[in-house]
Amino acid sequence: MEYKNMGEFTRVFGTTPRNRVIEFFLEGRGADYSIGDLAEDTELNRATAYNTMTELIKKGYIKPTRKVSGAQLYTINTEKEEVKILIKVFNLLLKNIVEEYKKKEKVVA
Repeated sequence: MEYKNMGEFTRVFGTTPRNRVIEFFLEGRGADYSIGDLAEDTELNRATAYNTMTELIKKGYIKPTRKVSGAQLYTINTEKEEVKILIKVFNLLLKNIVEEYKKKEKVVA
């Protein structure tokens, strides 16, 4: 199943709810988001988003940051070793996309 915001991470590792959530937070590193924002962008229903977030919070991949108007916000835990590896993989995938784009531009030019 494809969803409109699928990125290279989910193309490579699969479009599971867990991978969609991880990709969402990898793309938005440095920012924090509510579960509602996450559910909307990843096209997950709220129950699936909450269940997936609960799992990732327990494992330490995602951490709560602050509350805004009663909504809890979350960010990716860049201090966790597994997350550091995911960031490296994500950055490598982005680098490959940029290189492919540059190759296509040279062919067109």
